[in-house]
Amino acid sequence: MILAIKPTFMPALAEILVSLGALKILMVGLFKKNNTLNWCFFLAITTLVVSLLALYSQPAGLQITFNGMFVNDSYTIFTRMAILITGIVILILSRLTAVQEEINKFEYPALLLLALAGMMVMISANDLLSLFMGIELQSLSLYVLVALRRTDPKSSEAALKYFILGALSTGIFLYGCSLIYGFTGLTNFQTLESFFQNQQLTQGISIGLVVGMVLVIISLGFKIATAPFHLWAPDVYQGTPTSITMLLATAPKIAGVAIMMRILMNPFAGLINLWRPLVIVLAVLSMTVGSLTALTQSNIKRLLAYSSIGHMGFILIGVIAANQTGVNASITYSIFYLMATLLFFGGLSYLLRNGKQVETIRDLNGIGRSFPVIACLLGFAVLSMAGIPPLPGFLPKLMILMAAVSHGNYALAIFAAIYSVVAAAYYLIILKALFFDKPQQTTSREMSIYRKYDLSMNLVLASLVVALLVSLLYPMPLLNIIHRATISLMYL
Repeated sequence: MILAIKPTFMPALAEILVSLGALKILMVGLFKKNNTLNWCFFLAITTLVVSLLALYSQPAGLQITFNGMFVNDSYTIFTRMAILITGIVILILSRLTAVQEEINKFEYPALLLLALAGMMVMISANDLLSLFMGIELQSLSLYVLVALRRTDPKSSEAALKYFILGALSTGIFLYGCSLIYGFTGLTNFQTLESFFQNQQLTQGISIGLVVGMVLVIISLGFKIATAPFHLWAPDVYQGTPTSITMLLATAPKIAGVAIMMRILMNPFAGLINLWRPLVIVLAVLSMTVGSLTALTQSNIKRLLAYSSIGHMGFILIGVIAANQTGVNASITYSIFYLMATLLFFGGLSYLLRNGKQVETIRDLNGIGRSFPVIACLLGFAVLSMAGIPPLPGFLPKLMILMAAVSHGNYALAIFAAIYSVVAAAYYLIILKALFFDKPQQTTSREMSIYRKYDLSMNLVLASLVVALLVSLLYPMPLLNIIHRATISLMYL
């Protein structure tokens, strides 16, 4: 089948394979009666591995296809590979807990693949229309995934809130695109970039175009949960099973950051003096709301939701710099945040209290004594997210601060450093519960783990730890890869 695909479609081969894999899983789920779930997980993981190999084998250089709507370069290949690897990790980690979390349905891996396909289309979009297609494919799949546990009122409430605010952000995006198209007659990123640069040199930018640009940025702010467009995140994180929360906290954030950087650095590059103040406001509000509100949370998932809002603020600091240093810092921060988040949720997935997933910070009390290995994994993950030296999260935070300084924005760098200290406080609360607080007065049966030895899950968690440590001790290979990827973004 791969050989039958015309060369025009080769740059989108990975997206095609993922979409076909999702359709095949649906067929297997409908017609296979025995051991259906295991087959669906196997097919999903195999599809993502094959798609990853197809993406890795893509030729170097810029490829634009589908009448200029799809771009394939080193930047899109790198970020799409990160999305696919994230999907593989999530499927392996959630395979063990699917029954316990009541998401043991064949629709789960199929919808996850469709969501990943949407994210990959988003990242490779070279036109406002193809970007909208990717956003909708991702969003519609995630809406259903959040509501997959239909008998749980919290999941239904989370899905309804997510759907309403997601529909609002989609409407804002479409209205912004309609304004841009109405004033320019263009939707392609390259032609828009040329138009804006020419307008700046001749007669200036009309207010309608500025409003359209602002609406597009705001809609993308919804997707990555930057303040003040973050209201959906805490409730959705709390109301969904851990496996789906792990997905929401990782892959969509990477895809959203990647396409936001693409839009700001390419079509809106000529409007940098107009969008930079808006992004500064989003970054400052995100760090403020995320860091301060997280301090008051007792639910683990809500705390991590506000934590992710703060992290998005840090990532936007690199975007504000709008240079090679800033873009490299933002992508590096995103990758380290991705690995640490997957590690934390993977360790959290192991733990049960009274046969259910742990929910509050108090549920973690004394885990260091009962399950020291899992406690060490969770502690290593939260300290990495906090960026405490010399752990892995320190390098990307330092790079972000250096990006702000390189741009001359010393006030923003000082502000970010202060909120790094505040953010460390709520991570230390989790660390305190793990290792220093006394366990609750429970019987030994109430706190347990799924299985002491699950080879695939243990290998994934060990690989995440090794990847974080290697990236810390020998960062240059990763930094060189990111640099080569972002060059195509800056000079497309």
